[in-house]
Amino acid sequence: MIKRFEIILIIFTAIFIYCNAYAQSPIEDPNATIELPNKKLAKKGMRIEGPITSISAGALLLASFDSNYNFQIDLNEFNNAKLHIFNNADTDKSGVISPFELEDWRKSALGSLDAPPGNLSFDKDYDQRITKNEFNKTLISIFESGDKNNDGILKFSELVNVFEISNRMVTTTDNESNNWK
Repeated sequence: MIKRFEIILIIFTAIFIYCNAYAQSPIEDPNATIELPNKKLAKKGMRIEGPITSISAGALLLASFDSNYNFQIDLNEFNNAKLHIFNNADTDKSGVISPFELEDWRKSALGSLDAPPGNLSFDKDYDQRITKNEFNKTLISIFESGDKNNDGILKFSELVNVFEISNRMVTTTDNESNNWK
């Protein structure tokens, strides 16, 4: 009889604690005003407007080629960097980059294996070996695609893509952490 009473008392105590904790938890207000990372105020569920700035991993890699810190990469800086980048990626100094070496290089130089350019962009003949020529052709392709005015100088402003997506939904909630305050 006493055991049954103890079990019932434990169950009621657990229910009481759960109900008390639930009653103290904040209820999300759908009309709450939130501050967005771009400092615009909007209500949850409303649409916001404004440009989105995008910089690709390849563009960030090219930006690292700017050796004189003038916010542009000329052909001399580009050619010097290509040599160092290939030698850095060829960790076993065999003169070719294996798929494993390329993956390690992409993780460190581009930040992710998912970031373009992908492995197949480098290995055009699919022989599982990236020669210096294949590597350089891919880097040249990235440089040329970024050089929008074809003057042989890649300005940082050419590496940035700004575009507009009209009627974006506000998706930030009050409960999400904001580390930028």
